[in-house]
Amino acid sequence: MIREETDEEEEEEEEEGDDEVNREEARGTEDGLCSEESDVQTDKRPAWAPSVYYKVCKEVYYYAGQEIIIQESLDSYAGMIWPAALVLCKYLETHCEQFSILDKAVLEIGSGTGLLSIVATLLGAWVTATDLPDVLGNLRFNLSKNTRGRCRHTPQVAELSWGYDLDHTYPKSLYHYDFVLAADVVYHHDFLDELLVTMKHFCQPGTTLIWANKVRYKTDLTFTESFKKTFHTSLLFEDGEMKIFMATCREGGIERDLVEEIQDELEKKQREEEEEAGGRKAEEGEREEENGEEGEKEEMKERCSQSSEQMNLKDEGYEEDERDEKEKDDSRCTPAHDEDVIGEEDTKQTPVQQESKPAWAPSLFARNGKDIYHYAGQEIGIYETIDSFGAVMWPAALALCSFLDTNRQRVNLLGKEVLELGAGTGLVAIVATLLGASVTATDLPFILSNLTANLMRNTRGRCRHTPQVAELSWGYDLDHTYPKSVYHYDFVLAADVVYHHDFLDELLVTMKHFCQPGTTLIWANKVRFETDLTFTENFKKTFHTSVLFDDGDMKIFMATCRERGRKREGDLA
Repeated sequence: MIREETDEEEEEEEEEGDDEVNREEARGTEDGLCSEESDVQTDKRPAWAPSVYYKVCKEVYYYAGQEIIIQESLDSYAGMIWPAALVLCKYLETHCEQFSILDKAVLEIGSGTGLLSIVATLLGAWVTATDLPDVLGNLRFNLSKNTRGRCRHTPQVAELSWGYDLDHTYPKSLYHYDFVLAADVVYHHDFLDELLVTMKHFCQPGTTLIWANKVRYKTDLTFTESFKKTFHTSLLFEDGEMKIFMATCREGGIERDLVEEIQDELEKKQREEEEEAGGRKAEEGEREEENGEEGEKEEMKERCSQSSEQMNLKDEGYEEDERDEKEKDDSRCTPAHDEDVIGEEDTKQTPVQQESKPAWAPSLFARNGKDIYHYAGQEIGIYETIDSFGAVMWPAALALCSFLDTNRQRVNLLGKEVLELGAGTGLVAIVATLLGASVTATDLPFILSNLTANLMRNTRGRCRHTPQVAELSWGYDLDHTYPKSVYHYDFVLAADVVYHHDFLDELLVTMKHFCQPGTTLIWANKVRFETDLTFTENFKKTFHTSVLFDDGDMKIFMATCRERGRKREGDLA
């Protein structure tokens, strides 16, 4: 009924201007509804979805002189912004003279949320954004929202599955592009050969392929070597593990004039910047000598001031949420101005945020807010980070949190020792802590900073037991790092730890190591790949198992060890 009334109001007020639409959208957000829903967003919510969950804000970027708002989505690698997309957007914007895509036909492979296609469109290109069918709804929504009324050419969206049969679906005689763009399409999947074939299919004579990538796995390096053998290539940009390659096809006698010309211009520009920087340093050196001791004293005062500010920042990161509690009613309904958001990030950084930004990071990029959840009678604010599966919220975590919150007698965590495997952003560990457990949240080393920050922000002053954070790599050598005689837990929790990675055997060994007699293992998972089903069968063979919750592909299992003293479901409380 609420949904129908909202739709009727939108129809009646459609002609009353943007201000009224914005007010309607604000009310829609507060009620868990959205006045500008895409096809993806109209799907029926599953039973485990938290009824009061809402995403406070979207991702805001500034490229090509425009504000770009990106709506991400859960449960898809393609539904998030990955860093190579930011790199390539920045590069295209700042090198538009060398790479003029004005009025050029551009194809993007693996468009995801559409940020790169949006930027290319705003720079004047005629863009076709492609991806798998389940991604197209959100992709089309973002493209339309950010380019309508701003572009020379309306961008197109098309389904494209990488593979060997492209001569039928995309014949070369009909589909020819000036540029082919790809960002972070090389990651941990089984279709790297198909990706290379797809790149080769579209990179015809006269086409320039630009591929941005961050190296994460050995397979990335293998793919890069194959890429270089397949095309004439040149490295346009390099910043550590972040690289941008330009490529042209080897067929048809393609010359390297364009590559060499662009490379010469880039090298010339780099030399000019280095000379200019050297001149500035020389001038600064002369001024320092003239100022003498007075300059040294001023510099010392400045250093002391900076040190004091940095010491204060360590506490301000956690105090920020206490200040937010006092103003949370206003902050939910009133979006912050971009200048205010950027100012907050500059002056209220947590230790995680104090790392220096890479050169390619957009200077005006801001995350306007955090994800807000309500569990265990508390508001929980979760900060995610880009470029890590473990630093993003996945749906099985929501399912498990909802189950634990609504089945407190069935799964009584009060005063119990709880270990979480693959804690990620920390939401499950936070909820378990708020339900009275003594929690140890574990994950890989590079995840721990954001995990610790989220745990501290959301449990300090609210819990019976302060949660602990520890590094844990799944594997076979746990008897040395986590001896069973010392580490024993009443519950082991795991959510969405089974996905597309090469450590499923190690994960099962780790589960078995910690699931000792007297321990109850609760594992929540959404089935995505065949490997999930294989792991589930091995899981059932390893433990005594039962299904606590089943909603299609979303399942929650309870398990106990097969050795001595089987613990039944009725003994949970």
